[in-house]
Amino acid sequence: MSISVDLSDKRILVVGASSGIGRTVAQMAVDSGAAVVGSARRADLLETLDAHSVVADVTLDGDPQRIVDVAVGHLSGLDAVVYCVGVSPLLTMADATAEDWSRVFAANVTGAAMVMSSAAPHLLASNGRAIALSSKSVRRPFPDLSLYSTSKIALDGLLRCLPVEFPGLLVTRVVVGNTAGTDFAGHWDSDRMEEALVKWVDSGVLGGGMMHADQVAEAVLVAVGSAGHLDDIAVIDTVGDDGSAP
Repeated sequence: MSISVDLSDKRILVVGASSGIGRTVAQMAVDSGAAVVGSARRADLLETLDAHSVVADVTLDGDPQRIVDVAVGHLSGLDAVVYCVGVSPLLTMADATAEDWSRVFAANVTGAAMVMSSAAPHLLASNGRAIALSSKSVRRPFPDLSLYSTSKIALDGLLRCLPVEFPGLLVTRVVVGNTAGTDFAGHWDSDRMEEALVKWVDSGVLGGGMMHADQVAEAVLVAVGSAGHLDDIAVIDTVGDDGSAP
């Protein structure tokens, strides 16, 4: 699927490109004419992506810098970095260990900070843009997903700090609602998920339905193609009870 935005002059690094929204962003960008490098941990899934790839883990020392170095070397610069990594255990805060917290923050926050810091000089050189996926759960946390929601709150703070640390850097937060076709819940225990679903229905956080990954990817790539300041984009399944975007 391609979009109406001309991306033929764009050089894009997509981190978390092996599946879900990240993979869709990378593939749609390629289909729309962009030069793309995709990065993720799973080599077998990257092999089937129509883009140059780098197998790496953003939680490992040195890998965020290596991802950026490979992308810049292959593309001769960067016009956009799209950070799509997002992990979440399904458990209560009371049951979460320090290791659980560290694992979530390493992928969702620290990895983003290291990638964006490494990429910032290259983005500034091209008047490029840093983009990261946030979540509607920042404003309406889901029971048993508090680690994820907290990490996304921290990610939002990081995105606000980036242009302070790197003046002139264009930064866009994309708020994402419930999205089908991702691996977000792929590792959850089915019985535990049924229990959580009851809590989500009772608390009213589920919203009005499910979106598809290509809807989110389209919004991301519109931001890539824009020359303006786009601080926030919300691509959500429903509005909040007060009429606002979650």
